[in-house]
Amino acid sequence: MNDFFTLTFFTRLLTSLLGTLAFAVLFRCRARHLPYASACGLFTYAIYYTVDYFTGSIFLAAFLCTAFTTAFAEGCARLRHAPALVFLVPGTIPIVPGSDLYYTMRYLLQSKYESFFIHLQNALLVGIGIAGGIVSVSLIVSAWRKYKGLHLHH
Repeated sequence: MNDFFTLTFFTRLLTSLLGTLAFAVLFRCRARHLPYASACGLFTYAIYYTVDYFTGSIFLAAFLCTAFTTAFAEGCARLRHAPALVFLVPGTIPIVPGSDLYYTMRYLLQSKYESFFIHLQNALLVGIGIAGGIVSVSLIVSAWRKYKGLHLHH
């Protein structure tokens, strides 16, 4: 557990918070939503790091943290009277596999196929985990809304 709470962990949490804030500003998120969008990115990375640290599975880490992020964004949307995407898009930024995508293309162009496949696999696992987390929670929220809508009229 001593290896978990390192300076690197806290530095990454801070940069995920600030990076999410920067992307939220870049995407013209209203000022009143910025603290929630930033917190979403912080929680996203904290969960991703924790799950990856204890399981070693980047797919599971991406899936679980994005499922949380989607639920958090849906909750913020109700609380703040805004679309969930206002919180979801910036909130997922800390786990987008940008470096893996970069190195995938770099190693492909350099004909270093072993490294190419490793980074391609990582990018795909995280990407599919992100998509799966969003879709799973969105389907549950949608089904819940339909259920509540049907029972409000009877």
